[in-house]
Amino acid sequence: MSFPGAAQIEEVAEKLLERNEFIFDLSDLQEDMIQQEIHPVNLNSAGADDLKKIPGFTEIRLKSFLDYQKNYGQVLSYYELGTIPGFDTSFIKSLLPYVSIEPVSNTPPITPKNLISMGRHELFVRYGQIFPKSKGYLIHDTANVLGDAGYPGDPQRYYFRYTYSYYDRLRIGMAGEKDPGEQFFGGAQSSGMDYYSGFISLTNTGILKNLTIGNFRAGFGQGLTFGTGLSGGAMPGFSVGYMTLGGIKGTLSISEGNYLRGIAATVRLKKVEMTCFASYHKRDGNATLVDTLTGQVLEMSSLQESGLHRTTSEIKDRNCLSELVTGGNINFTGNFFRAGITGYYLRWSGLLSMKTEPYKRYSFYGNENFAIGFDFQIRLRKLNLFGEISRSGNGGLAWLIGLTADPDPRVKLTVLYRNYRPDYQNIFSNAFGQQSQNANEQGIFMNILVNLFSRLSVNAYTDVYRFTWLKYRVDAPSEGIESGAQLTTPFTKSFCMSLRYFYNSWSGNAVSEETVIAKLEDIKRQNIRLQVDWNPLNMLFLKSRFEINMTVNGLTRWQYGYLYFQDIAVRPVKFPVNITFRYAIFDIPGYAQRIYTYEPEVLFGYSVPAFYGKGYRLCLLLTGNITRSLSWWLRGALTQYQDRSVTGTGLDEIAGSMKCEITAQIRIRL
Repeated sequence: MSFPGAAQIEEVAEKLLERNEFIFDLSDLQEDMIQQEIHPVNLNSAGADDLKKIPGFTEIRLKSFLDYQKNYGQVLSYYELGTIPGFDTSFIKSLLPYVSIEPVSNTPPITPKNLISMGRHELFVRYGQIFPKSKGYLIHDTANVLGDAGYPGDPQRYYFRYTYSYYDRLRIGMAGEKDPGEQFFGGAQSSGMDYYSGFISLTNTGILKNLTIGNFRAGFGQGLTFGTGLSGGAMPGFSVGYMTLGGIKGTLSISEGNYLRGIAATVRLKKVEMTCFASYHKRDGNATLVDTLTGQVLEMSSLQESGLHRTTSEIKDRNCLSELVTGGNINFTGNFFRAGITGYYLRWSGLLSMKTEPYKRYSFYGNENFAIGFDFQIRLRKLNLFGEISRSGNGGLAWLIGLTADPDPRVKLTVLYRNYRPDYQNIFSNAFGQQSQNANEQGIFMNILVNLFSRLSVNAYTDVYRFTWLKYRVDAPSEGIESGAQLTTPFTKSFCMSLRYFYNSWSGNAVSEETVIAKLEDIKRQNIRLQVDWNPLNMLFLKSRFEINMTVNGLTRWQYGYLYFQDIAVRPVKFPVNITFRYAIFDIPGYAQRIYTYEPEVLFGYSVPAFYGKGYRLCLLLTGNITRSLSWWLRGALTQYQDRSVTGTGLDEIAGSMKCEITAQIRIRL
């Protein structure tokens, strides 16, 4: 019904939206997982960085595999994996979708003839739209004199993505997107798409491990000093215990906020790797002081990361300042350890103004910043110790230390402690934590995965944390706890059931208080999810989920909301169309009890709607191949509410209780 990494992306997407409630781009995370399905990693030629990207391939298992290769040479069959320490049956089964076993062969040299005849081309073109039109388009259509009071552009979303690859040596990509409401070849979007990204990457050429020009993402160590892009290891959850970021990678992400564009290179000299990068581009921001003669932004109140450029105010914020980021990393890998140093320098063309709110006392202001950090990893038999310490330009410190252990092939344990001081200022920090920014947080996280029997596994985690300074809508230091347990029982190869329980308790301002400094009250949320995956026939896949969300705030009673959906996927052998249908019903009293659910979508697309209110939702995805080189996707979704006469707010308000979506996509591969 989905590619192998879908479960991990589902959990990451749903939790990210629950926690941050802002627009984000999943394309980087999706690309990492989907590419591993489309182009499995050859175990006999893959490097350590490639193997680390495979779910479950821990540092301990990585060392066992590399030691086995060193002693016995290339792996000849999947059955041979069972003789490697730490490679139990369940892990080998989970590994199969991501890997292949092939003899190592030399890559043909890069010549004009080989680049033309042996290169692979892939082009995606996508169209999407929501019906009926929202208020923003009706204002513009019916009262053009108001102009920017509505959306000047059409309600369509356009997207394209092109990639060229030559084995693992050369990759070229370009992507572009126009959001609904933005103009197309007109107004602020005179070049067509509102945003373009692209890159050229040369890899594994002599001592040059990677050279990337264009858009790229970068991350080193645990991401505490520097890490861009999304990672499933940046927050508590079931699927991952911790992460190690893998350096430089070209990206076609359409995120218009925190991205890098410039040049980056990594050189490998035996056991030493050195990376340098430089990025320079325009960024969106809320300008508060502008030079009347030159038009240059002198001061801004905040950065903008939505990437939307529809209304006058959004267009005014577009590209209002320049951002320069330079930095690098050097690391050394020994027989049982790895250590690295990371640093970067940031400069903006305008000043970020000082904040007056008490909870923003330690927020960064100015136009220059830097950070430097040290990270390490130590492998001792079945133990892996890792950590990182970082210092920002103002002297603020942040550090984390963790341990993973495989005391038994059926048991995996992770423990991680972090301490991020309130005055640690780093917008590129992307390490493990409860918040999107790594500051003002202390906590200890524990995760255990136990395969009790061949058909029963238990995964549980707890994160106990505290915030030593104030937060938004939290007028005092506070603390909380997040816990979860998941029981998975694959009764047969075609039938699997999982039961999940989630609990979170934290503090927030009491809404009933009318004082200047509000008292804090406990806020609690519980979630129970039962899911069944069944493959009764070779061509038929069924997925059922029932989920209950419960919240309590202060002295109020528990409020309950539920969601149920049923997926039916048909993959006929002789019929050229694959069909996936979802029917969902929900009855959720308010936004506080909302439930996010990852939906079937076109390849490299994603939909994670927030369900609240009362109603039902239908989703239909059709896909097929016209030829070996031409594939297509067509998706439609309909939401019918039973408790409201309008949907959305502001300019996105839609009259009526129904909202429809349509997406069409084609892919050409040569």
